Amino acid sequence: MNVNRRLSTPVTSAKAVYEAIVIGSGYGASVAVNRLAGLGVDVALLERGPERVPGEFPKTLIDAAQEFQLQRKSSHVGREDGLFDLRVQEDVSVLLGCGLGGTSLINGNVMLQPEAAVLQAAEWPSVLRNDADGALAAGYKRALLMLESTPYPNTVTLEKLTALKQQASALNATMTLPPINVTFSEREDTIGASQPACTLCGDCCSGCNVGAKNTTAMNYLHDAKDKGAALFTGAQVQWVEQTAQGYRVHYDLIGPAAQGEQPAPTSRSMECKTLFLGAGTLGSTEIMLRSKARGLELSMRLGEGFSGNGDVLAFGYNNDVRVNGIGIGHPPRDGADPVGPVIAGLIDLRNSGKLATNIVIQEGALPSPLAPLLPAMLGSASPLFGVDTDHGDSTAEVLRTLKSLARGAYKGAVANTQTFLVMAHEASQGRMQLTDDALTINWPDAGRDPVFQHISALLEKATAATGGTYIANPIWSKTLGRNLVSVHPLGGCSMGDTSDQGVVDDRGRVFDGAGGVYAGLHVLDGSIIPGSLGVNPSLTITAVAERALALYSR
Repeated sequence: MNVNRRLSTPVTSAKAVYEAIVIGSGYGASVAVNRLAGLGVDVALLERGPERVPGEFPKTLIDAAQEFQLQRKSSHVGREDGLFDLRVQEDVSVLLGCGLGGTSLINGNVMLQPEAAVLQAAEWPSVLRNDADGALAAGYKRALLMLESTPYPNTVTLEKLTALKQQASALNATMTLPPINVTFSEREDTIGASQPACTLCGDCCSGCNVGAKNTTAMNYLHDAKDKGAALFTGAQVQWVEQTAQGYRVHYDLIGPAAQGEQPAPTSRSMECKTLFLGAGTLGSTEIMLRSKARGLELSMRLGEGFSGNGDVLAFGYNNDVRVNGIGIGHPPRDGADPVGPVIAGLIDLRNSGKLATNIVIQEGALPSPLAPLLPAMLGSASPLFGVDTDHGDSTAEVLRTLKSLARGAYKGAVANTQTFLVMAHEASQGRMQLTDDALTINWPDAGRDPVFQHISALLEKATAATGGTYIANPIWSKTLGRNLVSVHPLGGCSMGDTSDQGVVDDRGRVFDGAGGVYAGLHVLDGSIIPGSLGVNPSLTITAVAERALALYSR
């Protein structure tokens, strides 16, 4: 086997009835389809986006533009199955991945477990708070084993880590190397698939053209296919309904699956006894809201508890030290220094004594398709939104800026720019609802949570350690209403002990209107996480799903 093997077929070739259907292909959905296939269940997976194998991800700015879709309320720009799915909202915008593998295709690969205090919070189901039987702990172990998470081996010195180490010291902290889903030496993985080594190109977030990124397509889905699961693409699920035999899934054909179909998009349906929703925080919540509007009795908590996981994206621009934080592509640019995986280093500040001020800071690499935009974009943002953290070297800073403008992102100010991604704990009080049949997020003043001022102050201090200009995310400015952007949305179908407290129970089983749970109806993805985790949520989503499937009985 190899990483270029095709796993999926268009949904137009699907049967009308399966024993089980899984919607989505991210961390929760991939666990579900894999473990169900292992039990011998006749299971189909429905994914809206296409399958992309290494070599088919964007390599240029034009490629990336063609893979970009933007949704704002009921309007949509770009291809419906574009890889980069940006949902623009009034208060919190969200970036998602679209394709077989979900957001694992474009995420930062980091696998961190949250603090014990997070899982012991009152909003979590009591059985998970106690974990008396160790089932959740076992779920974490199975997730790490299957995803084969490992820290960057540090065999090649990366300038962005050297800079982060200086920045950590300024915050009285140490830099560590977190576990990440990247393969650093050519090998056969745990499912027997041959996988090449990371080339340290830094393009993880535009899709790995090497094949070294351990997305769900590389492990859970690959293994599920070998176990007999049917993986289908081009199916945009709209809503589900209960039937005498189980559930009917209503979906539209999109992308190549819809070509030649009249009228387009063609609406179809498929039936099953058991249904798992794993379409992500926005996707599963939207499907459930539509299903409730069409008569499915669900908790009044549906749509509530949205969290952006305290996400902050910011920059330390034009530092006095080189960073090499711009991806160099595959094959790499001639003479380019190694960048490393998109995230390799971490400053862990979860030691303040209270969750409200506990944060993690990670460095990042911007993918090579964006390189042509960066000199002008960062150069113009610096005087408008930036804070110069040192003085007396303005001439050198101007010369570095001009060098980037004249010679590109791999020289001068942009080559000396550190990208920061921060996760923290915010109030998790957003509410998702349908407006003109489109999902909207309502969370006035989300960006005015005190934690974001706290983060900004720490990032400015970190940037000062390397003599740069601190640039907060421009849309978080006062003039733009302190709006946020999240790449880790959570909530909407949150877990709880009862339907008064959540939409699903600790195993993702959906509460019905009579005090029990629906037979065979589950949600397993970020939408069931009942609040911010303060770290990258992928590992916890996977672990919760692993626990649920370990306890699953047909």
